[in-house]
Amino acid sequence: MLVALTEHQELFQITKDLSREMLLERKYKEKFFCPQCKEQLLLKAGQIKIPHFAHRKSSECDSFFSEGETLAHLMGKQQLFTFFSKRNVQTELEPFLSEIQQRPDLLISHNDQQFAIEFQCSKIPPEVVQRRSKGYTEIDIHPIWLIQTPNARFKALGLTKLSINYTNSQYIQMYKKQRYLITYDVHSEMFYYVSNLIPIHRLQYYGVIQALPLMQQSFPFFLPKVMSVQIFNALMLRFIAYRNQYVHSRLLLSKKGVNDDFLRAVYELQLTPLRMPDFIGIPVSFAQDFEVFCVEWQVQLFYFMHCHKLTPQKMNVQAITYFMQWAKIKGQGNSKKAVTYYLALLKKLEIENVTDEVSRVQLFQFLYNELVAFG
Repeated sequence: MLVALTEHQELFQITKDLSREMLLERKYKEKFFCPQCKEQLLLKAGQIKIPHFAHRKSSECDSFFSEGETLAHLMGKQQLFTFFSKRNVQTELEPFLSEIQQRPDLLISHNDQQFAIEFQCSKIPPEVVQRRSKGYTEIDIHPIWLIQTPNARFKALGLTKLSINYTNSQYIQMYKKQRYLITYDVHSEMFYYVSNLIPIHRLQYYGVIQALPLMQQSFPFFLPKVMSVQIFNALMLRFIAYRNQYVHSRLLLSKKGVNDDFLRAVYELQLTPLRMPDFIGIPVSFAQDFEVFCVEWQVQLFYFMHCHKLTPQKMNVQAITYFMQWAKIKGQGNSKKAVTYYLALLKKLEIENVTDEVSRVQLFQFLYNELVAFG
């Protein structure tokens, strides 16, 4: 923690402007206390971590304060606080909010609104994130979650395929149709935006990474740019290549043969990786709610319609529900919506079966309007 009370009940903050020598001098002259529990704190000003306050080991205040803070967390809070303060943005460092028994890393007041910034450098369960976010919103504070830039892959600028684990995926934000993730690297003092996220399979995504130096940031934080049609088309070509590789691997590695429902559908529809139409195995809204890659449930959907003599135009809510049961494909949340969106796309493209044809230009434009372009 970077904030404490003095013996005179004055708030004292450890900022980048205070040298170790200055802090050591105050350490031996003054006592510091926790703003919440009022216990005496230790002022640590060693050579490894940046200076900070800590409770004694026997403290019962640990549930509200991060005693095992990483160096990155301490540095991030300090850098962000200094940045906002120099831009005359009203900022409080680690204020304790007694109404909800929470303490954000930073509390910002801007245009008659308050924002709680949480800089997350360690894993916390989704229910904790949800509980904290709910606490802030209950007292009209907008929560903003930043994460430490996980690894070098998140610094590979431009169109990138990357893995976002379950812990970090809970911090993905939405702006209109765009999914994006804001990360911050304390060592380079650089924001890395992972924007225009298109889910592929499980933890895999395609996205566009943009870098923004801390000193060029503003508040409210910049929103990432919408990907261009050209970049989206390049993304879709990579997506189709990934789909073909996936189907090829499934054909080679499956031990079930025709007892594999997906491979049985591929066989009955007379499809192969080289003869898979572009409109099968494509990303649509909510496709990430299926546990399988999109090509699996989309192939089975066409096989379902083939078996029941249906077309996308004839598929209704009852038929979609029956398909989900018939295919035995596990999904969650909005998986039915994904099927609905996919069928709507097929209707717009006037596709009725796997032998129909559509140009890539037309398909990619429809997908761009569906997944990327702002309404």
